[in-house]
Amino acid sequence: MMNPQITVEADGESWFLELEPNRLHHSRFTQEHHFPLHTHPAYHLILVDRRGCTLHIPQLTLVECPVRSLLLLNPEVPHRFTFGARDCEHSSFIWRFRSRDGRYWLKPLQLLDGRREEPPHPYLLKVLSPVQASAYMRMHREAESYLHARSGFVTSLKLFRLWTLGMELLSEDYWMHEVISSDSGDFLIERIYRLIEDNFCYPWLSVSYLADELGKNANYLNTVFSAREGIGIGQAIRNRRLEQAKVMLESTSWRIREISEQCGFTRQNYFTQAFRRSTGLTPLEYRRRTGARPEAAR
Repeated sequence: MMNPQITVEADGESWFLELEPNRLHHSRFTQEHHFPLHTHPAYHLILVDRRGCTLHIPQLTLVECPVRSLLLLNPEVPHRFTFGARDCEHSSFIWRFRSRDGRYWLKPLQLLDGRREEPPHPYLLKVLSPVQASAYMRMHREAESYLHARSGFVTSLKLFRLWTLGMELLSEDYWMHEVISSDSGDFLIERIYRLIEDNFCYPWLSVSYLADELGKNANYLNTVFSAREGIGIGQAIRNRRLEQAKVMLESTSWRIREISEQCGFTRQNYFTQAFRRSTGLTPLEYRRRTGARPEAAR
């Protein structure tokens, strides 16, 4: 697949967002992992998941990156990480900006988005809320799965959404509470769907969680949702997970177990039963029926 073409404007020129060879990836590290001091000739955006880590940059104070940290390292910044007693996971997005004549913009991102720090800081760090982190993780996984798809256009859209969300999260507290009456039925339905969209990949998503987030009684919330939508909240969560599972079955070679876990199902056999009830096919039969690539032997 060709590198997706996403452009930004800076210094009066158009610059293409160019993914590095390893593009998007997930890495898991343990305390024993030796992370040497290194640099990237590119921007490196990392969501720190599971547990935190410590960022080391020469001549700077150690930077603690707790879970749900969104970290951007500017190009050519030497750095390394150390990890605590348990494993830590990084979801990485690495890119450069290239001009039409092949030159690269490797300046600190603060200069690109209008910040005039003197001198620009080598990194940006923000600890996200659980909703923000799950939304970013969902988009990261979705963009990663589409990198294996045949449509460069669709992949470009997914990557653009991921990159834009990352930049917005780093730039401002844009995830503000809407100035809408929380007693409005339309507001509740909208918020329920948004919370489902942001969290369906996590197995702990439930009616109780949504009720706590919205400050409502769980039975009341389910009654309002069912009256408006014709299905319960639990079914809406399963429907969204199954929808994502179909995308991954069609566009990736991940194992059925891995897809089940990525879509928020705690048990593979329950995922298979729910998938068969919804489509009339098992996940493997659906993958074969759609002509998707076979499951990888990993």
